Amino acid sequence: MTKYRRGHDRDELLADVAEMYYLNDLTQAEVSRAVGMTRSAISRMLTEARQKGIVEIKVRRPLNFDSELEEALIERFNLLDAHVLSMQQNTNYDSLRSRLGRTAAQVLRGLLRPQMICGVTWGTTVSATIEVLQIAKPIPMQIVQLGGVLGSSSHAYNAQALVEMMARKVGGEGVYLYSPFLVENADTARSIMNIPNVREAIETAKQSDIALLGVGTITDENYSSLYQGGHITIDTIQELRESGAVGDVSALHFDVDGNFADTSFHDRLVGISANELMAIPVRFGVAGSHAKIEAILGALRGGWINQLVTDSSTAGAVLALDSVEEKEKSYW
Repeated sequence: MTKYRRGHDRDELLADVAEMYYLNDLTQAEVSRAVGMTRSAISRMLTEARQKGIVEIKVRRPLNFDSELEEALIERFNLLDAHVLSMQQNTNYDSLRSRLGRTAAQVLRGLLRPQMICGVTWGTTVSATIEVLQIAKPIPMQIVQLGGVLGSSSHAYNAQALVEMMARKVGGEGVYLYSPFLVENADTARSIMNIPNVREAIETAKQSDIALLGVGTITDENYSSLYQGGHITIDTIQELRESGAVGDVSALHFDVDGNFADTSFHDRLVGISANELMAIPVRFGVAGSHAKIEAILGALRGGWINQLVTDSSTAGAVLALDSVEEKEKSYW
């Protein structure tokens, strides 16, 4: 390589220095001699290259699984399958969400087949799963929204954007529900679902072979995607709590025993119903964190999800809570 001269393109030089250091395994001293600059200058340039995005460093932790917890979940809740990622208790939620997404994407990749229909809802773990999903060969299939659009600029809360992303990644066809997800009243919801293109999309969603689902919670509004996204008010949270609800999948709320919550909130939703969701053969849930223990337990007990990706800390806490509550019931 020729020595650096004033007037050379700065970003090209940064890329050259980064390649020599990161890809060719040269030391900073060797790079400095190659470009005719001091070693301290090379160190600063490597930092600049990272700051400009010329260099991206990714750490891919190995995915280790806890087979004992997996077997316990499958047996206790009669699941099709469970994947429990071994993780330390003090992992922050962003890291947990990212690793659960990687795990779920790996599992989901093995489930997808040609001519299949995959229903997709919104949520941070659903988004994390689709973002890292990689398919080697295009799969001719349909990806369909299970509910309307929440009206958020964030992909995590925009089912339409998530369907588009997943359809592009698998090489399939996206089926979109061009409607809001939550409306003012039941009459409006019924009217929208009678619109031909909306009705057609919902009919496709009802035929899904697999549903990709997150699990929401309302026991702590700080972890409620609907509330944090500004889609429901604290008054609605209170209304749902009064109905006994602890969590939801696709905004279909249930109590800790998995019973469908008796609340008029459900009449305002545009998308597939609770019975229609439960008719989908594989209900693939991705969820973790101690804030969602009751919600995940309710989802498992009620069969809202029948295949689960979670972490070892969450799985252990869910099993422990289930055991405690079962003992209390038998006592009384």
